[in-house]
Amino acid sequence: MKRLIKIPLVILVVVLLTMSLFGCDLVNDFIAGIDSYVFSDIVMTQTGVDDYRIDFTVNCGRDDVKIYFTESSRLSEYNSPIEIEKNVKGRSLRGTFYVEDLQLGEEYYLWVIGSNKEGKISIPAPSMFPEISEVTEAGATFNFKYTYGVQWSAFCDPEGKAVYVSSNPVFDESATLIQDKIAITDETCVIPSDVFASGKYFYSVSTAKDGDLKIISCPVVPADTVKAEIDAISAKLTNDLALEVAVDLKDGTEIFGTNAEHLQLVIKNNYADEIYVCDANYSNGVAVMSVDCTQFIFDGLWYDIGLAYRGSYVMDIPKTFNGKQVDGASVVKKDDVVYNIIGWKPEEADESATVLKVYYEYDTTRYADEFCKSYLVTFTVDPVPALVVMVELKDSVEKAPVLALTGGDTVQLASVEGTLNDDGSYSYVLPVAETLTTAGQWYDIRLFFDKTPCELLKDSCISYADFSAKYNSPDGARVYEFREYNGMLKIMYSDNV
Repeated sequence: MKRLIKIPLVILVVVLLTMSLFGCDLVNDFIAGIDSYVFSDIVMTQTGVDDYRIDFTVNCGRDDVKIYFTESSRLSEYNSPIEIEKNVKGRSLRGTFYVEDLQLGEEYYLWVIGSNKEGKISIPAPSMFPEISEVTEAGATFNFKYTYGVQWSAFCDPEGKAVYVSSNPVFDESATLIQDKIAITDETCVIPSDVFASGKYFYSVSTAKDGDLKIISCPVVPADTVKAEIDAISAKLTNDLALEVAVDLKDGTEIFGTNAEHLQLVIKNNYADEIYVCDANYSNGVAVMSVDCTQFIFDGLWYDIGLAYRGSYVMDIPKTFNGKQVDGASVVKKDDVVYNIIGWKPEEADESATVLKVYYEYDTTRYADEFCKSYLVTFTVDPVPALVVMVELKDSVEKAPVLALTGGDTVQLASVEGTLNDDGSYSYVLPVAETLTTAGQWYDIRLFFDKTPCELLKDSCISYADFSAKYNSPDGARVYEFREYNGMLKIMYSDNV
């Protein structure tokens, strides 16, 4: 049984007073080091969207220790800890290291391991995308933009936010305080017009863990400043399932200079806890960035596509920029997965507010070729506009399908049963005039095998002459035409004016 050793209070006081004669470091080491080492003066400086420089001090003096950084709360060779170089100064040890590709919103850990004791502190990866918006005569609004789903009490003290301005794109002692002691619940800070007009770079600086941790954001510049130096933007999906974005920069730009090394492509979900970042490859005035879409975790989720400058999120990529359409090849399919670029805007917003999103989905489409030996599509306007379809089924198919028109979903707007021919094939005639009610809309032509809709593949079922022909209605009011989407046959009409 272990004996509890008691130290009289008077002896403890004498010991502490004696140690204080040799400097407060010894007192701090004695008090804090009774159980473990203690980290202090930790500064996280954002160097990219998910990249940071971390500076720290730990009270391990000249002890033979090792410093580690890990994403696990347990230190083990199996979680691949990063060993940090150390620099002993006096009774303290100081260190600096860089980390990339942090998972935003997650906790990491800084460790100091000695021969008979250790220390650990959690280090958050802040999920924030500060921006400057609403520029008026009174000034500009600095929005901290802490992302959804993040418990910011772990990343910020109750009144731990501040905003600085500087002419330097790297935060240093030249930065000037605009406002401090901003409550964690305050989402914005107003930058006075005179400060905003004379400033160039703005920083969010927050403290956490009762002041022991300081978090400095990347330099924030107004989105309009970055946009003004861009001539054009293009976005497309490539055959190797990557989203490629190209940005054409104007000559003699102020913030980019002669290169685009500080430009980044950012793809993220709404919570920014799933994020993909790519630096630019710059050549002949064009910055090209590419992200592998097969990394995306959730099917059907629309991911934001944006640009960041020096790590600060600048803008969602719009559908049109400088009057030109941005999105190019917007659909790519491989195996049973389809990748898409799509436009999105808030309800009631103008079309100019449309921004691009990217997503993937599993293709559950069934095709008529699966059930049919052959099928032929033609069109007639005598006596009424109608689809004429001939179907020969495979031997294993016992029940004939229904021919139907749908409008983007599986709801049958009009349908008809087939007529059995002497040779075992089926004939269909489906009038379309009363079903096609919206000019310019593409309607689906499908065969339904029970409740299973099957697409008709254009190259399998219609001649080039019939596909490219224009069919005038008997009264001359409409023109009917076939269309193709990803190889699938569609039909539409336009008013004959």
